[in-house]
Amino acid sequence: MNDGAESGRVDAFAVLHPDVRAALSERGFTTPTEPQRKAIPALSSGDHGLVIAPTGSGKTETAMLPVLSAICEREPTHGLQALYITPLRALNRDMRDRLEWWGETLDLEVDVRHGDTTDYQRSKQADDPPDVLITTPETVQAMLTGEKLRRALSDVEHLIIDEVHELAASKRGAQLTI
Repeated sequence: MNDGAESGRVDAFAVLHPDVRAALSERGFTTPTEPQRKAIPALSSGDHGLVIAPTGSGKTETAMLPVLSAICEREPTHGLQALYITPLRALNRDMRDRLEWWGETLDLEVDVRHGDTTDYQRSKQADDPPDVLITTPETVQAMLTGEKLRRALSDVEHLIIDEVHELAASKRGAQLTI
């Protein structure tokens, strides 16, 4: 693949749903970063991937843009369509705000669930699951005990594990084996 900026744009952003491309323009993204040039086409075609890149290089969008694009192309479902698993401390305010912006812009519901989520919000998520749920390994494990959430999880087609290097060799990583 040619890594030139223009061909990278064609290869990376052109494979995304038109609504996602419009949101990219609205957000001011005209040229993909190197990780985006290399990973978005493969992820968009359904390949699994591991994106390793420096902080600030667009890894979150690299992983999420193909997922959001695929969700935009599907008929709406009742259950969760994507699960974004992250260590809670990696879920900084900036990243959460960015993911929620993408959801609002694309008319997709993005929500967060962790140990401090209120009973009301948990019930709401079980009755009407968001399109994308951002959560932790511990919370996914706990979610499997609820009948409604197990049903919602059965629709998950996309799984993003953020900061996998922090999780892999720990108890939290073992919880992901579920």
